[in-house]
Amino acid sequence: MSVDHERYATWDAAYALGALSAAERAEYEDHLAHCAACRAAVAELGPTVSLLSRLGADDAQSIADQDATDAGPVRVLAAARARRSRRRRVVAWASGIAAAVVVGVVVSISMLTPRPAPAIALEPVAGAPVAAEVALTSVPWGTKLDLVCEYDGNGYGSGSYVLAVTDVDGKTTTLSTWNVKPGAVAKLSAGTALAASDIRSIEILDAGGTVMVRHSFE
Repeated sequence: MSVDHERYATWDAAYALGALSAAERAEYEDHLAHCAACRAAVAELGPTVSLLSRLGADDAQSIADQDATDAGPVRVLAAARARRSRRRRVVAWASGIAAAVVVGVVVSISMLTPRPAPAIALEPVAGAPVAAEVALTSVPWGTKLDLVCEYDGNGYGSGSYVLAVTDVDGKTTTLSTWNVKPGAVAKLSAGTALAASDIRSIEILDAGGTVMVRHSFE
């Protein structure tokens, strides 16, 4: 008998039924390698484990709850099996709650994340060397605009451009400005407090105020 036998003397039933945690099982198996008494106790429980394995969880709980004077191996193993069943139910319940939380978070994020509308191509005005498209996304504070603008620059030098929107009341607001170079592609984001439904037109103008490309929602 090993010197630490007393600590593990009651672990045999739980071990036989697999009710120990992975860490406890490894610890007990290390002890079994050095304790003949505990090995013998586990071996004696073999037939009882086989019999008890045929019981359902409810039957095991019923046996474990009985006020019997004989706390023999069947009752001890029944109690261990009942504890294992409860542990599995708790783990399953916790896993279900965790899965529900994850699904809820995914659904919430999906509902809160705005989906941008398809990009709208802006029409060139008077052969301007500009190609542009913009995507409008409705957000809680108004409308977000994501713009891609390409300037081929054939026969034109560098300069600066202006992104502007006009609302349904005819008021024009500048949202962004940037510098352009021949062959360059500009990608930028801008925002307005206007709702998407209140935007009548979107325009890109040069520094002199000449409209290069535009799109009207009328």
